[in-house]
Amino acid sequence: MVTIVAARGESELLADVPVAELPHMLADPYCVVWVDLSGPQDDVSTQIVSEIFRFHPLAIEDCFEAREVPRVQAFDGYLYLITHGLSSGSTAEEAEVIELDVFLGKRFLVTYHLKTSRSVAAVQAVLRRNAGLLHKGPVSLLHALLDQQVDGIEPVLDSIEGRLEGLEAWVFTQATNTELATLLAMRRTTLQLRRWMSKQREVMLRLSRNEHGFVTPHEAILFRDVYDHLARFTDLVESFREMTTSIQEAYLSVTNNRLGEIMKFLTLYTAILMPLTVITGIYGMNFQHMPELASKYAYPAVLAVMALTATGVALFFKKRGWLGAPARRKRVL
Repeated sequence: MVTIVAARGESELLADVPVAELPHMLADPYCVVWVDLSGPQDDVSTQIVSEIFRFHPLAIEDCFEAREVPRVQAFDGYLYLITHGLSSGSTAEEAEVIELDVFLGKRFLVTYHLKTSRSVAAVQAVLRRNAGLLHKGPVSLLHALLDQQVDGIEPVLDSIEGRLEGLEAWVFTQATNTELATLLAMRRTTLQLRRWMSKQREVMLRLSRNEHGFVTPHEAILFRDVYDHLARFTDLVESFREMTTSIQEAYLSVTNNRLGEIMKFLTLYTAILMPLTVITGIYGMNFQHMPELASKYAYPAVLAVMALTATGVALFFKKRGWLGAPARRKRVL
């Protein structure tokens, strides 16, 4: 799908411009053009970028291929940028990244996105209400797109923060594998965000420094604002990554402690029954000459010995602090 919007002079706005009119508008020194390409690559989009704008073949190849790393590259008369944003369906457990490829020239802006881009839709809605943004030039339009991309990240970060606060309390109450899976999914999300946000921050920094001479000092301040937002978000993502690591370690520690308590109980239970097993084993032997077998009180006596033995072993474990709460020691004044 191709959407072309043009601004001529200080007030005229042309919407839904046909592709055939593009060469005439690019030749007009008073015309600013925004061409938005969306969806899979087709003959029309290929014709626009290769025949009308005559972009470099390597830039065209990168444009229509999926690239995970944001970057900015200068060509003869234009800049090529790869940026990323999040889709409207992104959550704390799963973030869908939308790539936006941009060609920035003195009087034109060409954008391409395979999937629906919230930032592009938002800026198009602004243009329908107020055409002044396009009259300011393609740099201001690019800033609006990048600003919308950054604004779309914040709700996901807020969601991650809220979920992590809940998981911190969950670790010490009732830890289950379901919450652990959620924690691991959020860890994967934070790593994914951290991977491209740090690179995109470098792109904004290069634009704010006007390394390629395509922006004025006033316009560079706009990109500095986007850079500051990304820097803050990158720090948040890094802290979230550390929190997920800490929560996971705490979960494993709590799980190991609970496993240790269970093993301790089973061990002590086995230790208490072990002497009873020895006694029953002795009196279960098939010897004919065992003095106690002929005694009238042999059976209750053996039961009493077993009970006393079990009680004595249990009291010994409790005194040593192995069973239940350890005994309090008297304070020495």
